[in-house]
Amino acid sequence: MKAHMIALGAALFIGGCTMASEEDQLENSIRENLSSRGEVKQVELTKSDNDNMTGFAVVRTTAGVEGRMNCTARRTEAAGTNFSWRCVPAIDEAMLTQMEATIRQNLSDQAEVLDVQMTRQDDDRMTGYAQLRDASGNEGRLTCTGARDSTEAGNFDWECVPPAQ
Repeated sequence: MKAHMIALGAALFIGGCTMASEEDQLENSIRENLSSRGEVKQVELTKSDNDNMTGFAVVRTTAGVEGRMNCTARRTEAAGTNFSWRCVPAIDEAMLTQMEATIRQNLSDQAEVLDVQMTRQDDDRMTGYAQLRDASGNEGRLTCTGARDSTEAGNFDWECVPPAQ
């Protein structure tokens, strides 16, 4: 009886280690994959249920830009241990500031940029405006949008257009 209790305790201990190890293995896989983008400073995942995990990664690019990525993972086999995962740039204050700077820089070739403001709409979209002044002194406002592209990297495409009349 004592041997069975020890075996049961060992099985439960190993099972508990396997669960934590599964998260660790996935975090290491994400860290290794994202290292091609720069220094991976942090990866954290939490199980939301037996088949899904959510979390984030923080990456500093070779240009020195640090950004947060939202990560999700889903089990690919009902009873297996394989996960498919995806990490995409988060729309946070740093991302909004970066998008505003990109828009400002690109529009400055066309006119004087007076103001650019972007806000988060959801996980995949941001909206806002750019206020411009042309060489004649005329001011105008453009409606700007940023939407996540469909590639694996999940970067953003943006455009600024005159408002619909």
